[in-house]
Amino acid sequence: MKQSKKIFLIIGLFVFAALGMFFSGDKSFAQDSLISVETASNAAGTGEEILALLAEFSVIKLDDAIFTDPIFLSLKDYHVDLVQEPKQRDNPFAPIGQDIIIEETAGTPVSVPTGAKTTKPTAPVR
Repeated sequence: MKQSKKIFLIIGLFVFAALGMFFSGDKSFAQDSLISVETASNAAGTGEEILALLAEFSVIKLDDAIFTDPIFLSLKDYHVDLVQEPKQRDNPFAPIGQDIIIEETAGTPVSVPTGAKTTKPTAPVR
């Protein structure tokens, strides 16, 4: 019994020390923000860097000989065509029998439980 109390006391002290270090730790991290705001001059420099990278990519030449390689031509396509399934419930998380259909009656949306008979009025209700 005394040994379990010692273990809990030691664990409690470690948790207390960890929380103390966490909350009273170095506050300079909050000042050194991970988010930086770019000025107009810095943004223009970034644009120039992007254009330089794009110019480097335009030099790249791709060899299309791989498509005539016998190993590539020996590859088989094992794809499966997907069949269009019928639409199921509008809200799969609604309780069974409580599917809600929203119908407009005279311009006002009305929620009607599934299975309830509804008729649209022939003349606007005022």
